[in-house]
Amino acid sequence: MMLTVKGEDRRMASAIGIYAILFVLTNFVNKYVLSVLEFKYPTVFQGWQTLVGFIVLRLLVITKHVPAMLTDTQRSDWVRWIPGMMLFAGSVYSGSKGLANLPVPVFFALQNLSSVIVCGVQMIITQTLTSFFTYCMMMLTVISSVVIIHSDPQFNQQGYIWVGLHIVFTGGLQIYSKLSTGRLQASSLEKLYCNYIYCIILFAPSSYLIGDALEAASFPYLYFSKFWFGCILSGVFGVLLSLHSINLQEKESGPVNFAKVQGCSKILASFLSYLVFSDFYTANFAMWILINLLAGLSVEDSQLCTTDKEDSEDSSHYNGTGTFPPTSRHNVLFEDYIKDDKDYIDDFTGPDDL
Repeated sequence: MMLTVKGEDRRMASAIGIYAILFVLTNFVNKYVLSVLEFKYPTVFQGWQTLVGFIVLRLLVITKHVPAMLTDTQRSDWVRWIPGMMLFAGSVYSGSKGLANLPVPVFFALQNLSSVIVCGVQMIITQTLTSFFTYCMMMLTVISSVVIIHSDPQFNQQGYIWVGLHIVFTGGLQIYSKLSTGRLQASSLEKLYCNYIYCIILFAPSSYLIGDALEAASFPYLYFSKFWFGCILSGVFGVLLSLHSINLQEKESGPVNFAKVQGCSKILASFLSYLVFSDFYTANFAMWILINLLAGLSVEDSQLCTTDKEDSEDSSHYNGTGTFPPTSRHNVLFEDYIKDDKDYIDDFTGPDDL
């Protein structure tokens, strides 16, 4: 029994470590292409990344590493998911523009505001209050975000505008994903697959209509190997991160622990970015970024927690550790239980995986 437990812990630690590595590599490669090489054409860049994701998923289906997708799903289900596709496209587009103009730690810190939005909307819909500690962490996240913006020694107005849109799209997508839970009989891979297809269809003509494709043709590093390696690695790392995130959420750690893993990965990536990229930080600026990232861990963790009343009413489903077992996940927005774990999606993967 002890050997089994140790084996599971080792496997869990390995999966978390792989996620953290992919998270850091994906965001660093994206930052390198967008900021260092200054390839600021998001329709081309995100169109390429989603195309790579689509190709990889198709190859996995052909080689039977993942089951066939979009075979047993009704057309009406995908009509209901169109708003989710639109929000996903808006999230990755605005996230790309924001990351191109802001330091990596600032981008991660402000992303936590989307968690505050989701948590606040959940409290409004369920008409319940969160714990005092979580409420304090939400307020600290908001306050620290405001201080970060005002104390940024390299203030970039355009970057903050785009990251603001990114926060709205990301929060909207998370809320819509929760509202559609139980209505859409689709796996997380199928939703990701549809998101990729929608982005390809949207970004391909848009890159010509808004002029990104023509401007990219005169990009100074267009024929340099470092640009091509960066683009290839960004696409490959991006889809690997998305696939591993889905695997980690559904089979490894569950939604609550995954939020902690993602938050700790942000802190790790923020620290390493200070060593890799030449951004300027004051002591006050860096302190508030750290406060924000630490507070964001508690806000993200609270999104899937239930109230004391719900815990007492459904104690037979509760495992005593602050989370619900994988076979009976609790949807706070609808206050019911989703029994089918295979078709259940609790979070989306994207903006944090740019």
